[in-house]
Amino acid sequence: MRMAFLCIFWLGAWAQIQITSSDLPSAGQSFTVSQSRPQPGWDFLTTGPNHTWNFGQLPPDTQIAVEWKGPWQVIQYSFSCGNASLQALLLKVADSIPTPTFMIRDVYAFLRKSPSQMAVHGVGASVNGIPLTQCYQDADELYLLPLSYGDTDSTTFWLRLNLTTPSGNIIWAQRGYRLHNADGYGQLTTPYGTFSVLRLMRRVRQKDTIYWNGLPFRTSDTSFVELEWLGQGQGIPLLRVQGTMRTIGGVPSFLPASIQFKDTVRTSSLTLRSEKPTIAPNPSRGILQVSLPGAKFEIYNLIGKLMISGEVPQDSTLRLPPTLPEGVYFLKLIHGAKEYWYRFSLMWN
Repeated sequence: MRMAFLCIFWLGAWAQIQITSSDLPSAGQSFTVSQSRPQPGWDFLTTGPNHTWNFGQLPPDTQIAVEWKGPWQVIQYSFSCGNASLQALLLKVADSIPTPTFMIRDVYAFLRKSPSQMAVHGVGASVNGIPLTQCYQDADELYLLPLSYGDTDSTTFWLRLNLTTPSGNIIWAQRGYRLHNADGYGQLTTPYGTFSVLRLMRRVRQKDTIYWNGLPFRTSDTSFVELEWLGQGQGIPLLRVQGTMRTIGGVPSFLPASIQFKDTVRTSSLTLRSEKPTIAPNPSRGILQVSLPGAKFEIYNLIGKLMISGEVPQDSTLRLPPTLPEGVYFLKLIHGAKEYWYRFSLMWN
């Protein structure tokens, strides 16, 4: 009898799960997320049925608070892109974006959730103190629901932002598509605990184009791969890893750029932050606007070699030396006892 009970318990712990809209965030919920720097040796790519992922040793370097708001909590955007709907959600994606011309603050993504999907329908930001919004021409579906192991699908998206300046009109457009693949299920362990999960891989192909007075000025490939481990009733992914795919010696390799996992507030030297310093533009052509002047910085290449270091100037403009080769880099900002990690691409032409 005891052996039968143990067998049933073991099978239940490994059972496939299905993710529905009730397992995703709702307005008024808030979560603590720990961020971990990418380190060599972690295998995030391997997956499959009845799989065990053990990332219990991920270091929680910094923590952020993620709050999902209802339209009544952000009045200036309440009637934008369908936000009057009871299914509307607003998520702050940046407190500020450094630019040489505009003061951009309080950047929100507008989402809607239904039994069949969760999608981004627009964005809003305060530009020089004026709230501006832009709806997607083609909404960006993040989840197609319900989601079960083996599900595959593709979705498209298109967003265009218009800014009028004294010297001309600037349009920033982003178009692309997502390939969704629920490619594994099993058991995940992080510093937060152990859970039954469904693994979702998204391959995001996208291009950003900047137009100046109607003419294309710059086009950048900003494609990436996103891996999520989803649990029932968790609201947000238990683990999310974003990076890029590369082929090294004929073998596909995943290069993680950011790692986040759901967590509790830790009573260590970590400080819970609702505002993380920002960098822009990305990709960079030799100049980075960093919203943390006076912070020490270090830039590493993909194999962890320190390339340059110094201090962010007081005008927040970090000028990279022309001897730095084109490629993908990690920027580490050090401010007091806090550290922040970013991934950016450098293109000189």
